[in-house]
Amino acid sequence: MSIDYPPHPPRNKKELFTRLRAILQHGWYDLPATARTAGTGGPGNFLEDLFGLTTGNLDIADSMGWELKYYTAKTNLITLFHKEPQPKDVMLYLVRKYGWLDAEGRKGLRHTVSGKSDMFKVQDDANQIFVRPLKSEGNDPIPYWSHETLLGIAAGKLRRLLLVKGERDGNKIRFVQADCFEDLHLSLLAYELEQGTIAIDFDARESKPNSAVLRNHGTKFRIPPGNMCRLYMKKERFVI
Repeated sequence: MSIDYPPHPPRNKKELFTRLRAILQHGWYDLPATARTAGTGGPGNFLEDLFGLTTGNLDIADSMGWELKYYTAKTNLITLFHKEPQPKDVMLYLVRKYGWLDAEGRKGLRHTVSGKSDMFKVQDDANQIFVRPLKSEGNDPIPYWSHETLLGIAAGKLRRLLLVKGERDGNKIRFVQADCFEDLHLSLLAYELEQGTIAIDFDARESKPNSAVLRNHGTKFRIPPGNMCRLYMKKERFVI
């Protein structure tokens, strides 16, 4: 059975919620066999298509101030946004100082800090978020982000969030719950980072052994789905 995709994104909140209810009430969909719906990101892309986001570059955040994110019961962390730390080249220093060798002799650092890890701790100091090594050595560079930088990204991308939970059985998928979050509490962002509610995830490695060029997958700010509500003042839930 063919799927009747909307020709355009929702143009207002009422239309957004109308489409959301229809998607939840539909039940099981047959996931189309296309390149866009293949792989782990396929269900999320399919959900975008059901909202009329079929042009590839448009999203609800751009069109009407909503960010759309998909997850399942197995999702541990949802990515809020990506942002590399200051100062310049600090990721190269971290990889060389704290990374480990892979089978091809390249140093890499894949490490998540949720408030504190076995190597680092997050500190909020002087309107900056630092990831400090537990054993600091002299004037070594410390990765940091200013409050202004982080709040600017969050305010632009996450001011309103539609978080949709799905279930998959082979090639079938259904969407069973949606949480609509509004009024992002920006003053809590730094607090939740220091407390570990929001994790900072480093993921970079040398492109070649001893190379000064990194293959950087981006520093991610991530949060468990169940804790997303801690960042917002207004919440509304839809279930099937």
